[in-house]
This record gives sequence, structure tokens and C-alpha cells, in this order.
Amino acid sequence: MKKKLGVISVLSTAFLLTACGNHDDVSSEKNEKKEAVTSESAAKSKESTASFVTDKSADSKDANSNSAKNGILNSYIEESTKGQTDVVFNNTDPKIDLDFGGFKFKVSQYQVIHVKNAEDVPYSFGGDKEGYVIALKATVENRSGGKAYFNNPALQGKDEYDTKQPDVSLVEEADRVKPKKDGTPSSPAYYNDGETKTGFIQYELSTSEYRDLVNEKSKLIVSNAAKDSMLREHLGEKQIVDFPLSGNSANKQKADKKFYEDQIGTKNIAEKTLLELRDEVNEKRTENNIDLTLNGVQYTKLDPTENFKRSFTGFGNEEIVAVTVKMKVNNGQSEALPLNQFSAFLDTEKMHYLNQSSLESDSGEVKPGQSGDKYLVFLMKKSEFENNKKFNLRIRHIEGNNGDALKDKEVSFDVER
Repeated sequence: MKKKLGVISVLSTAFLLTACGNHDDVSSEKNEKKEAVTSESAAKSKESTASFVTDKSADSKDANSNSAKNGILNSYIEESTKGQTDVVFNNTDPKIDLDFGGFKFKVSQYQVIHVKNAEDVPYSFGGDKEGYVIALKATVENRSGGKAYFNNPALQGKDEYDTKQPDVSLVEEADRVKPKKDGTPSSPAYYNDGETKTGFIQYELSTSEYRDLVNEKSKLIVSNAAKDSMLREHLGEKQIVDFPLSGNSANKQKADKKFYEDQIGTKNIAEKTLLELRDEVNEKRTENNIDLTLNGVQYTKLDPTENFKRSFTGFGNEEIVAVTVKMKVNNGQSEALPLNQFSAFLDTEKMHYLNQSSLESDSGEVKPGQSGDKYLVFLMKKSEFENNKKFNLRIRHIEGNNGDALKDKEVSFDVER
């Protein structure tokens, strides 16, 4: 499915370019740069070389009891294919309600619809008379105060290299989620301030694509809205949300809720096994009007997924352990504080571990007087985890809008297992 799921029909591509401009490349983070960190030397210590680098050259019958009552969300699927339709999964409360700086995106319901004996076979079914349609009933509402450019979300399968953009061949023009005014590739359409649209967003799958996807911990990748057509002036930040397509998939994602929300889980980079958890630490340090509170530390063993195995280097034949540190950041400064660029070390007497920025997550820019969450991630060999009971967490730098928000001051915490 890795290859096939990412293919977009010609019709779909034309619509996306016309309605909303060029889509964000959801795989663009393959070439994320590691944050530059000033190297330290100490006679008794050495720096860990273990790291994560993102450079890369059977049908489910989980329909719940609401399916028969609610029927098919989009009746045009059956009308256009002239086939039989059956809801095999129905989520009437997906809890997807996002706010991108006043631009709102909500999914009120979605279904997985099995199509059989289609007389008019859509391109996306691979030439077969049978396939599957994932239909979302969604609403966008622009309350940002100005025009907003927004691309409908992508569907992620086993990981971020396994994605699919929306299809439009089985959605009537009037029912598509798109701006009222059409655009062109050189002048993409946008939502005017106050504009609202409720309609369908759909993904069309062949039977083999569906079978490859149905039990994965699938996600919906919802890119941020933007004030400009080049998508540079962000309204909020991209969100990746759970989007199960079967009961089995939902159970897997529910089980993962016990893990801290770093990118390892969000992007399905590796399966986690909990080794140890020190929760509710709640130790606070303050520097330059920024409160940093260490909420907890979670240690997990990682089993990388196939596409990411080569991204983990420096571990030899040993198992990989991730140390995820959950921090609360309160911004007492007069300007907004981004949380995406931290420089930090986790130290033992013999080793410095650098934080892995491409595996970390945060709640976005924090306005003055408000708080946000930051998840720092460090990687080590299993033997190093087992042999060390004490660590020292040092936060050396937080890149603000005007340089180092800590003003070259270091914040440290003693971490004991």
C-alpha cells in the first residue's frame, strides 16, 4: 500500500490545485535538519552517537449499531457507481474539532463504505468493480479575521510515507468541502472571513489498499490554514489526529494513550513498550520570566517500523530506549514564545545525550501569560538505560523570536529512576 495509497487520480489533482492551491508535502519532514547544538568536551564524559535521522532516499466487519439507522452519509457514492453499498465502519463521534488561529475544522462523522458490483468503476478502485470509500462529513469555518488558505487533510496509513490525498470523483461538486470562489494554480482559492462550508471529504481505495490499511493505526494529517497562498503565514500548526478505520484499529490507538505524545507515536515511527514511568514530578525552575516545570519522565523500548529502521543509528545490535520528558512551559515574557526549538542534554557521569528534535512535539507557540507543553526525547542503548539510575537534564537554549529566550542561562533538573 505504500506505493499505491499515495497515488492521486488526475481528477483529484486538478480539483486540489484549483480549489486550494498546492498541498503541503506531508513527507517533507523526511529531510528535517537536526538542531545545531554547541558541542561540549569533558575529560570524563563523551557524547552519545545514538540518534534518529529522517533522511530516506481480510475485510473488516466492524460496523457499529448506528450504521443501519444513519444509512450512507453520501448517497451519491451509490448513485454514481450504480453498485451496492454497505457501511462497514461508522464513527458518529470522532472528536476531531480543531482551531487554527480562528480557522476551524471539524469532522462530525465518518464512515467506511464497501462498494460492490459497481457498473461505473471509479479510477481509484484499480479497475475492479469492488472497492471502499472513506467518507467524512466535515465543516470548515473561517473566523480568523481575514482570508484563509486551507488544504483538505491527507490520510496516513502505517506511517508518514504511506499517505493518500482526498478524491473527488464520488462527491458531487456542491457537496465538496472547498471555498465558494474557485481558484487557479496561479491564484488559489481561499475562504473569506466568515465563510463556512459543510460537506464531504472522501478517500477512495481498492480492496487491496483497504485491506493493507484497515488495521493500521491510521491518522488524519490536518495541515494548518494560512494567510497567504504560499502557506508561509501560518494560522495555527499542523495537527495529526487518530483516525481509526476499524474496531481493531481503534483498540490499538486507545492502548497507545498511555504513552507521552511525542512524534514517535504520532507518526507511527516505532511501536513502544513501557519500561518505566515517573509521573507527577512537577518540579519547577524559572529563568528570564519563563517557568519550566518537569511534569514526568517516561522510558520506553522501541521497535521501529519498517520504513524507519535505518533512521536509528549508533545502537549496534542493542535494543533502543527512548526517554520522553514532559514539560510545561509558562511564558511570562512580553512576546510569544515558540516551543519547537529546544537545545537540551540528558547527562550521566560518562555520557551526554542530545535531544532528538525530529522526534519531539509541542503545543505550538505560547502567547504571553499562557502555558504550553513540550515533549523532549532522548535515545540510548538498552544497556545504558539499565546501568544508569540517575540523570541530569540540562536545558541550554530555547530559540525565541529574538534569539535565546533564556539569555544564555542554563536550567537543570535531577532525574532519578
